[in-house]
Amino acid sequence: MSGGGTAKPAAQPTDEPAAASAAVLELRRSSGLPIAFTAMVVDSDRLRLGTSSGGRGVPGNQGLIVSRGSGLGGKVLATGRPAAVGDYLSARSITHHYDGHASAEGLCAVLAVPVMVGRTVRGVLYGATRERITLGDRALSTAVEVGRELEQALAVQEQVDGLVAEARSALAVPSRRADVAWDPVREVHAELRTLAARLNDIHLKERIHMVCSALAAAYEPEDRSRNLPVCLSPREVDVLAGVAAGRTNPDIADMLGVGLETVKSYLRSVMRKLGTRTRLEAVTAARRAGLLP
Repeated sequence: MSGGGTAKPAAQPTDEPAAASAAVLELRRSSGLPIAFTAMVVDSDRLRLGTSSGGRGVPGNQGLIVSRGSGLGGKVLATGRPAAVGDYLSARSITHHYDGHASAEGLCAVLAVPVMVGRTVRGVLYGATRERITLGDRALSTAVEVGRELEQALAVQEQVDGLVAEARSALAVPSRRADVAWDPVREVHAELRTLAARLNDIHLKERIHMVCSALAAAYEPEDRSRNLPVCLSPREVDVLAGVAAGRTNPDIADMLGVGLETVKSYLRSVMRKLGTRTRLEAVTAARRAGLLP
């Protein structure tokens, strides 16, 4: 945990999602609590303390393993419900396995809310002060709201991971050069681009676009020409990916959250840039240029 005062960039382990850092900073900003940190689930019985902001940087606290049922976070892992204490060291509602760590940080009032995907706890979001106070409903409800945003980010991450796994599985199908074998890949590619278009998480968006580029590069038609001077905007590729996956214009408009006329406008622009006259010709040209799988 890093020094207190105004909110600074959170210290974040490399194995935690970028959304955890954003959640920690947002909790400090919106609640006014001077300390915030997360713990992500290692398995059904353990949490690992990770991303933090406002702490003292006590050696051994980041990466600390918290057991199910132990301390405040372990209690939240076990119950799946928010909890708070006004004075951590004297609280009777929790066990005191981690008093040494809390004391080293100077923690007094602490709240913790579960971060759940579906019905499974995936982590715990904490807020804390160094004063003995009663953390009221406002602080707890703010933490719950920020926790829900982190839940959504983790759910999206899982969706992305699932789609990437589907794409890899589809690419492993024998006779991958046969065009029909690429239909599952194209569907995944379109879903990934649709998902990225709706994201605010820049890091996750970049990762999705890298995966999409890799899928497009993996398709190798015999007439591929990498030297075609084609430059489509990300949204134009989003629309064309939907066409390649067999979606209608209304379907594409609905999935991207834009108007039907906007989709048509993008398609006209795409066909003009590619020098084509139909949707099918545009898709074929984009594949030759390495823009689509």
